[in-house]
Amino acid sequence: MAPWARQLLDAANEHYDRGDYPLAQPYYEKLVQQGLRYPDVFNRLGVIYHLGGRLPEARWCFQQALEGNAGYTEAALNLSVTCNELGEYGSGLRALKRAQRHSDSSNDAYRRGKVANLHRALAHAYLDLDRPEDAMHELGRALRLCPKFHDIRLELARLLRLRGNARGAREELMLILQIDPGHHDARTLLGVIEIETGDPDRGKEHLRAVVDQRADHPVAGAYLEKSDPSFRRAS
Repeated sequence: MAPWARQLLDAANEHYDRGDYPLAQPYYEKLVQQGLRYPDVFNRLGVIYHLGGRLPEARWCFQQALEGNAGYTEAALNLSVTCNELGEYGSGLRALKRAQRHSDSSNDAYRRGKVANLHRALAHAYLDLDRPEDAMHELGRALRLCPKFHDIRLELARLLRLRGNARGAREELMLILQIDPGHHDARTLLGVIEIETGDPDRGKEHLRAVVDQRADHPVAGAYLEKSDPSFRRAS
């Protein structure tokens, strides 16, 4: 997760956990607007909308949470209650039954995710000891458990680049973009690597694609300003 997103999420969760829902709401909304599709974010924003009487918006949020995690029982329960209040009794019951069918597989995925994050934490510990090769090994083990953990794969790509393995970094970034073409940080790093390895035109294409979608992306904008004299960041 990008630092800006982590800061927003931490602030949102802090307000939410204290019950300060009006203060949490704009942070969660900003994360959703910027393309962060975390089931927990959608579920919590849905709860806030539901409490505020915005039932259609709450229903949409719970549906998005279940798209990201079909076994998310809490979101399914929230969707069921919301649908019932909207008079859509069958829809709520169907959503709850689907979540219950997926609960066993989602529990297994949850356990794999916990172990993957332990490998990630161990990788960070190795980096603190200045042992990047061991860190990359642990990140690889995490990805074998959870290949769709894009933040971990992005960390691995950054390490590979720093170790002079541009080809390996490029391969990891392409894996991310095959699944999530809108992953701005992965596309930005890919653009930087293309510029560094002798293909500036292709690199700038990637950076422009990011800036077109997120004009305030600091890294993409900075590299474009440096590599393309005709580029001017929007003020």
